[in-house]
Amino acid sequence: MDTPSHTALGREILSTVRSDLYLSLRFLDAALSGLTFEMSPLIPSSATDGERLYFQPHYLFRSYDENPVLVNRAFLHNLLHCLFSHLYLEPARNRELWDLCCDICTESILDSLDVPCLRKIPSSLREETYRFIQDNQITLLTPGRLCRLLEGSVFYQRNMLLLEQEFCIDSHVFWPRSREDGPQKQEQQKRVQEKWQELGDKTRTSMETFERRAGTEAGSLLRTLKLSRGNPMKYDGFLRRFAAWQDCLRINDEEFDTAYYTLGMDLYGSIPLIEPLEYKEEKKIRSLVIAIDTSGSVRGTPVRRFLSETMAILGNSKRFFTHMKIRLLQFDTVIQEELLITSFDEFAAQADAFAIRGGGGTDYRCVFRYLDSLRESKVQEAVQGIMILTDGYGTFPAAPPACPAAFLLADFLKEDCGSAREPAFDSVPDWAIRLRIDEPESIIGKELSIT
Repeated sequence: MDTPSHTALGREILSTVRSDLYLSLRFLDAALSGLTFEMSPLIPSSATDGERLYFQPHYLFRSYDENPVLVNRAFLHNLLHCLFSHLYLEPARNRELWDLCCDICTESILDSLDVPCLRKIPSSLREETYRFIQDNQITLLTPGRLCRLLEGSVFYQRNMLLLEQEFCIDSHVFWPRSREDGPQKQEQQKRVQEKWQELGDKTRTSMETFERRAGTEAGSLLRTLKLSRGNPMKYDGFLRRFAAWQDCLRINDEEFDTAYYTLGMDLYGSIPLIEPLEYKEEKKIRSLVIAIDTSGSVRGTPVRRFLSETMAILGNSKRFFTHMKIRLLQFDTVIQEELLITSFDEFAAQADAFAIRGGGGTDYRCVFRYLDSLRESKVQEAVQGIMILTDGYGTFPAAPPACPAAFLLADFLKEDCGSAREPAFDSVPDWAIRLRIDEPESIIGKELSIT
């Protein structure tokens, strides 16, 4: 059979597969059209780059002849990688483990979909893997969370090769490698990523519209879409929520009319009719409170890493006025430590030398009582916002504070002690901003799930 015939037959098979998936999973109608089909004899099975679904012809023909369910699952496996933005996440140090974790996350979704065209009897290893994950109290998988669980675990060391054979359905050879690509390629990848963000939002909306039906068939898929998409926003954009307008001593070129200036110079020589304003209204942050939950088994290493990354973003984003005030708090049921930071050099020093103080329960009310005491004593001007780094387990105040409050829910806080308990996202009050961080490094230039 010649190459054109291989291509035509492969595309016909995949078009049939796409129709079968559409009939069973109507909420994926927009996403199913997001990939075109292209033959690639150099890959072992299938692959995607976010634009095309590549297929190996002999693998496709043999699998479809033996069991069409295998092709259905491979198609949807690649599609979910795109919907969950696995192609664009920054991988862990161990690339092989990271790829495996992306595949396990995707396959766990497929195994949870109770539809005939995807139904496959799970192997004993697959059941053992899911049981190991559940025993570690992880109910919603992400690649970063799974990497931390498997890395160094006896289960992974014992079953490494078997896990790759069981879960690695596709090839990731076409996934973008942003550090290796040129500016033009990166711009193209950005457009493709934005396309999948839009398709992910449409899929989530479609599932929520038919939640009674789709929620029972694909509850884990909907939850993962919410986690991966949320309300996408850059971290720099998130910080704007704590900014306020204020006049600054700075030349205002935007409100300077060059026509009057030129006219004056022409008519009167060196006497302009208008000069640039010497002040400009800017929206920046002057005062901010960062509170660290140091209860229980929280360790200092991930917190120091988070503070360093946050300090880098605050410094590079030019979000602060010249005279800045950041109050860094440690708390459990009471305020354990209070530090006043007035420069980025101080912030960097505190991030490097951060040491945990506390270890009791968690009571967020002590932080808000502290804010009230600041306001009443007028020690500091009005705080523009408060960010609380926590896992979400604790006692919340009944009423909202006078300033915006954001709970940064991070499951990496307890990584050093082996706890894999998920952040209590739903327990945060409706009046607060909820921001979920899967990795301390993921806040730089990445989109976060904010509600």
